[in-house]
Amino acid sequence: MDWLTFLSNTIGQVLSWPVAIVIVGLMFRRPISERLKDVRRIKTKHFEADFGSHLEKAEGELNKAVAKLPSQKPLPALENPPPPKTRKEMIDELTELMPNAAIMESWRNIERTLDFYFQSRGIEKPRSGQTILGHLDYDPNFPPQLVSAYQELRLLRNRAAHASENVTAEQAKSFAALADRLALALIQAAEMSSGS
Repeated sequence: MDWLTFLSNTIGQVLSWPVAIVIVGLMFRRPISERLKDVRRIKTKHFEADFGSHLEKAEGELNKAVAKLPSQKPLPALENPPPPKTRKEMIDELTELMPNAAIMESWRNIERTLDFYFQSRGIEKPRSGQTILGHLDYDPNFPPQLVSAYQELRLLRNRAAHASENVTAEQAKSFAALADRLALALIQAAEMSSGS
């Protein structure tokens, strides 16, 4: 048996089943899609879901609640506030609504500033927070107190990200102010590094 015959036999045997399944699926796609509408429960080795009964129960409860309402007035139009114009306005809104999200957004600004810092030094930004900490600690243009501040803010951000901390709006505002100061210090250190 030469290699060409072997290759054609192998391809024929390997591809025949998948092609047959696709053709059968295409032939019966309408009946299958009609039957899928009736599926109420799916159970596999790693997943189980019961859609129909929960959906019907929720619909029934909603219908009962709506029937008890006195009249069918149209819903009042809600006035959407204008979107924030600046990053500070966005952070201020987030601190009131979702303090943990405000902390994450403030930290994202530090991450972007770290990108700039490492680019200015001609170094690829490390992935690990500890390695970043080592680079900052080694930089003579970055005072040790700022290294400590970076470490503290990083730990606070991690606690907020993993929801082990109930953060208040006031704490989120303080974090945002400190993060902005740290970002400014990183920019100054980057400019001093590139100037030397």
